[in-house]
Amino acid sequence: EVVIDNGADNNKKMKRMLRPVKFAIILALVGVAALDSFYTLSENEMAVVTTFGKPSVQEASGLHFKVPLIQQVTKISKAITGMQIGYTTDPERAEGASMENPVSIEKESLMITNDFNLINVDFYVEYMVTDPIQAVRHRNVYESIIKNLAQSYIRDTVGLYNVDDVITTGKTQIQERVKEQLTNRLVEENIGYGIYNVSIQDSGMPREDV
Repeated sequence: EVVIDNGADNNKKMKRMLRPVKFAIILALVGVAALDSFYTLSENEMAVVTTFGKPSVQEASGLHFKVPLIQQVTKISKAITGMQIGYTTDPERAEGASMENPVSIEKESLMITNDFNLINVDFYVEYMVTDPIQAVRHRNVYESIIKNLAQSYIRDTVGLYNVDDVITTGKTQIQERVKEQLTNRLVEENIGYGIYNVSIQDSGMPREDV
């Protein structure tokens, strides 16, 4: 009796069947690596490129090469960004808010003056990236830090002026004082952002029911 062992033949057939699959996997990995080898920056962007944990900054616009899986790229905007304090045009923050219909946020805008009057003051704080590496490190917290510091300095500064000055002649001094204090504090905090401008958007006496 002759026993035919088909195991070897089956293994050969299996290997032949798996060759296209292996080739497809290798081709896919090469394709992914190729796609991950380049990135582009617009005129308004810069990037922090991290290689084995060491960051560097790329500011030139255009197409750039990166080492796949080894280098990580985080893009950052060069644009000046604005923050509304005391009001909002964002419908997600207040129902009915829009660019044409700003809605007051009184918990932010309502404050007391030096002559013990209540007043609503709306501010617009503009900031920008000054250190891309630190900006990336603080990308999850920088907005809350800027807002909390701005609100603190705004209240302290408004509290130094009488109500008439806040509404009329003291606006420029208030804006400059808040900007200077906030700028200096952000340098100390070293979160990668600096202040471009601080401006009072509106000021006036609160509603009678407040």
